[in-house]
Amino acid sequence: MQPEKEQKGKGFKRRLVLKSSLGKEILAEVLGTFIMIVLGCGCLAQAVLSRGHFGGIVTINVGFAMAVVMAIYVAGGVSGGHINPAVTFAMCLYGRMKWFKLPFYVGAQFLGAFLGAAALFGIYYDGLMHFTGGKLLIEGENATAHIFATYPAPYLSLTNAFADQSWK
Repeated sequence: MQPEKEQKGKGFKRRLVLKSSLGKEILAEVLGTFIMIVLGCGCLAQAVLSRGHFGGIVTINVGFAMAVVMAIYVAGGVSGGHINPAVTFAMCLYGRMKWFKLPFYVGAQFLGAFLGAAALFGIYYDGLMHFTGGKLLIEGENATAHIFATYPAPYLSLTNAFADQSWK
């Protein structure tokens, strides 16, 4: 009787295990990017919502660096830990990854980033509403959009913004 029970358990485990190497890589990229966004942007959210009392430029930079390290540590052994479409594109360009994987990796990274931002928004929802008075703003003293995205300075022309981002 005992061996049958073990067989059933092993069968369930076998069905649960992901067999596709591409599937494992995609899942790793989703998880890695999710971790990077939650931890990295979480440091920024903590500093912004506390108006600098519980973090500042140093904690944001160190925190984001640690978030990237943790994300690469989690995903690196399975997918290489790209966690960024630009890195994935460069890997394809230099022949270190097959081109057919590019859309899968980029899609996984976008999904991981979206899920990470959604989780962060949920975690800090009360803080965001209190900080902004219920109005989520892009600009101004109570702006919070820069927690989730980057925006060019108001004085930056379209040409200079393109040149700036092209060199990075």
